[in-house]
Amino acid sequence: MKFILKTIIYLLVITPTSLFAQDEILTGEISKSDLMQEPYSSWYAQSENSYQVDMETVADIETLLKDIDVTIVMGTWCHDSKREIPRLYKILEAAGSDLNRVRMIAVDRTKTSPGTDVDQLSITNTPTIIFTKHGAEMNRIVETPVSSLELDMKNILSAKPYKHSKMN
Repeated sequence: MKFILKTIIYLLVITPTSLFAQDEILTGEISKSDLMQEPYSSWYAQSENSYQVDMETVADIETLLKDIDVTIVMGTWCHDSKREIPRLYKILEAAGSDLNRVRMIAVDRTKTSPGTDVDQLSITNTPTIIFTKHGAEMNRIVETPVSSLELDMKNILSAKPYKHSKMN
């Protein structure tokens, strides 16, 4: 009887997210290649393949991406992250961006990620895409772009006035 009780407690308390979540939730620093593995690859490929990059705007931001670091905070459970992050990578690759300058942190539903500095990034929504130059934050795209990822990036990287979607 004690064994059955311990097993039930273990299943309900210790492992609820892995047993009952639709997708396994990643946390910590991850890479694009992590998202290209199951169970994430199906939504990643669908979003990436269905998106047409605005190459005219990408041509404008190619040179603006020099010396820019990008920090992505996303949730593998978040529908906005599932839509926007594959698109962002497609844009960055089309612009010839150095993907070694991209850092991605996966958070849980409480927007925490053990072993990372995500608590210092003032994350309110996912995804949040933060653009920094020489260590100083230029601006961020929060949850959804205001115009499009490409146009929002162009405005941020050009140092034009920009208010992310949660500030409007």
